[in-house]
Amino acid sequence: MIEKLPYLKLSNGELLKTGEVKNTIMGELTIQKFNHGYDLASRTSLINHLISKYNFKNYLEIGVRDGRNFEKILIKNKVGVDPNPTKDIINLQKISSDDFFKINKDFFDIIFIDGLHLESQVDRDIEGSLKFLSDKGFIIMHDCNPPTEFHQRDNYEVNGKFPTWNGTVWKSFAKLRMAELNLEISCVNCDWGVGIIKHGKSKPFKSTQSLDFKFLDNNRVELLNLISVENFIKKY
Repeated sequence: MIEKLPYLKLSNGELLKTGEVKNTIMGELTIQKFNHGYDLASRTSLINHLISKYNFKNYLEIGVRDGRNFEKILIKNKVGVDPNPTKDIINLQKISSDDFFKINKDFFDIIFIDGLHLESQVDRDIEGSLKFLSDKGFIIMHDCNPPTEFHQRDNYEVNGKFPTWNGTVWKSFAKLRMAELNLEISCVNCDWGVGIIKHGKSKPFKSTQSLDFKFLDNNRVELLNLISVENFIKKY
């Protein structure tokens, strides 16, 4: 029996078939066969791939908001942290990530950082996450690859509106890439840049330049260790 592969119908009527890759402002738009099955490449599918492949049991999400990612995560035990969620969500702690890490005693196999998108807060979320990451676990970060300087602005709100905002997450991620740490670090080129961090080794990006958008734009692939969705599946 021939397997019927999924496809995505785009807004212009074009069909995106499984395995095809369309480059967008968000990165690669593609349907791939992940460990948990066929899925559209996103932070959610990357997390579920890792959970399925490594049989992970414990998940922490920082910055849950409306639960659109949290509720799709396929794992036995999951905890959400958000001081101001937009709806009631099971297993959500309504506190800041700073306060959570002060009282937490549990270790997690997957920790997803998607809270306040500012460098200072993301630095603290990474520090806290590393303390409670299991030996073979992963930290996943959203919004690591802003396509324009506007996307990496400091303020979410612009003239009373809230355009797409990646914030300065990339600076926290880049600092890890530039440091001599026992971490394996890469960024998947989809869904605004999905950072992947685990215990291990990766060759750091050496530079003494300041972290401004021009520096990111000129060194994007090497600085972020940017990889395709297909290479993520092969590598992880």
